[in-house]
Amino acid sequence: MRKLVMVLRVALGALTRHKTRSFLTMLGVVIGVGAVIALVAAGEGAQAQVVSQFESLGSNLLTVSPFTSFSFSRGGLQTSTIDLTMADVEAIEALASSVALVAPSYSANGTMTYGGQTTSASITGVTAGYAVVNNWALARGRFITAEDNENLAMVVVLGPSLVEELFGSEQANPVGETVRINRQNYKVVGVLESKGTSGMMGQDNTAMMPLRTAQVKLGGAGTTQINSISLQVRSAEEMDLAQAQVTAILRARHGLESGAADDFRVQNQADILSSVSETSSTFTTLLASIAAISLLVGGIGIMNIMLVSVTERTREVGLRKAVGAKRGDILLQFLTEAVVLSGIGGLLGVGFGMAGAQVITPLLGGTEALVTGESVVLALAVSLAIGVFFGLYPANRAAGLNPIDALRYE
Repeated sequence: MRKLVMVLRVALGALTRHKTRSFLTMLGVVIGVGAVIALVAAGEGAQAQVVSQFESLGSNLLTVSPFTSFSFSRGGLQTSTIDLTMADVEAIEALASSVALVAPSYSANGTMTYGGQTTSASITGVTAGYAVVNNWALARGRFITAEDNENLAMVVVLGPSLVEELFGSEQANPVGETVRINRQNYKVVGVLESKGTSGMMGQDNTAMMPLRTAQVKLGGAGTTQINSISLQVRSAEEMDLAQAQVTAILRARHGLESGAADDFRVQNQADILSSVSETSSTFTTLLASIAAISLLVGGIGIMNIMLVSVTERTREVGLRKAVGAKRGDILLQFLTEAVVLSGIGGLLGVGFGMAGAQVITPLLGGTEALVTGESVVLALAVSLAIGVFFGLYPANRAAGLNPIDALRYE
C-alpha cells in the first residue's frame, strides 16, 4: 500500500511539472468520454421518451387497420385498399372472447375556426370506449358518450394544442363554446390531457367527435367505413390469442381463402414497442461508437507524450536503476502516469458529457437526457483501459533502458 501511494505521488509530481502538456494530453480523453456520455444520454433519453409515448397509448392494445397493396401497370402505380366497416367491428365484439373492449374510429383532416383563429387539425370520430382503450384522460369537461353517437350529436372534444391555437392558451376553458369544423358548428364538451406533441407519436393536435357524426359529416351519408379498430385485450397473457382470434374473424369476414394474404393489418403494441426500442438502441450504439473514435485519438496522444517523457527522463531512469530499482518498478511508475492521465481525463469527461447532454438532446429533437450509471462506468473503464494499453509501450521502453547507457544520456 505504501509503495502504491509513493508511486501515485511520484506520478502526480511528474505530471504537475508540465501542467499545460498534461492538460492538452488529457483533452483528447476528456472530449472522447464527454462525447460518449452526451450522445448515449441523448439516445437513452429519446428511447425512454418513445417508450413512454407508446405506453401512453394504452395497455394490452391491438390495432387493426386496412392494408394497402401496391402494384405497377401501364397506367403507373396502382393502390388497392379493402376498407374496414362497422360489420367487422360487430363481428369482433361478438366472437373474439379474449377482447375486452372494441373502439372503432374514423379519421379525417379538417379546418377548425373560432373567432378570428383558424387551424388545421386531425379529426377523429370515436365511440365512448375509445378513451378507455387508448388511455386518454380529460383535463376538463366530458368525453363522447353512447348517446352522442346515437343522436349524431354535433359535439367535439379538443386536444390541448388545438385549445392553445384557437383560444390563446392551453389553460383556457373552451367547454361550452362553439367552434366551426369545415363550416359547421360543434359544441366543445371536453378538453383532453396532453400526450405530447413531439415525434411521430404527437397526438395533442386532435379533435374527437362521435363516430357516426364523423362518418356522416366528414365521410358522407351512409358511410360505414372506419379507418382503425383499437382493441383492449383482457390480459397481457392473451395478446397472442387475441391477435389470432381477430385475424381469423376478419379473414372469414373478408372471404379470404387459405394461403391468401391478409387485406388488413393487426399490430401488437408490445411488438411495435420492442421494434422501436431495438432501433433506438442500435442508433444509440452507433452514436457512441462514432464518439469512441476520439477516445482512441486521446490514447494515441497519451502514448506520444509518455514516449517524450521517457526520453526526457532517461537519466532519471538510469539513476533509479543504479540505486536498486527493478524493471517492474520502472514499468509500474510510467504505466501509473499514463493511467492517471487517462483516469483524470475520464472523470473530467464525465462532467463535460453530463453538461453537453443537456445541449445536444434538444438539437436531436429530444426533451430529456438520460445519463445512466452503466454508461458512466463503461466510459471510465474504457478510458482507464486506454491508459493501460497506450501507456504500456512507453513504460516497457523505459523499463528496458540499460542503466549505464541511461546515465550517459545527455
